[in-house]
Amino acid sequence: MKERRRYNPSVAGLTLKDIVRCPHCQSAEVVYSCEPKCCWNHVCGDCRTSFQLVTEKTGEFDRATTITPVEPESGDPTTGCAACESMKLEVVRSEGVNSGTLICGDCRALLKLAIEEVAVGKF
Repeated sequence: MKERRRYNPSVAGLTLKDIVRCPHCQSAEVVYSCEPKCCWNHVCGDCRTSFQLVTEKTGEFDRATTITPVEPESGDPTTGCAACESMKLEVVRSEGVNSGTLICGDCRALLKLAIEEVAVGKF
């Protein structure tokens, strides 16, 4: 396991709600539409496209950064940690819309955000 430390504090406090957009129409009107840990299905409120947010392990951990992620509000975009399944995730590096590095508040794993199973809705 590689240790990684100290991300740019200017992005500290960003959540998935801040970077997740519909992969079809780019709307920010994205809601989590399922029971936590059932699946990670999200739906766009504008075009009805559905998709799943997932995380991918990077093999790195950050036990030094002092941010403390919390679980999101009900309905906000969310997913689980690929290492421990916690929903306490925070963006530590934004790489644009729907892309970035997340940290898990429980196991401190560094994760990549990914989108899967896009089903374009009907306008």
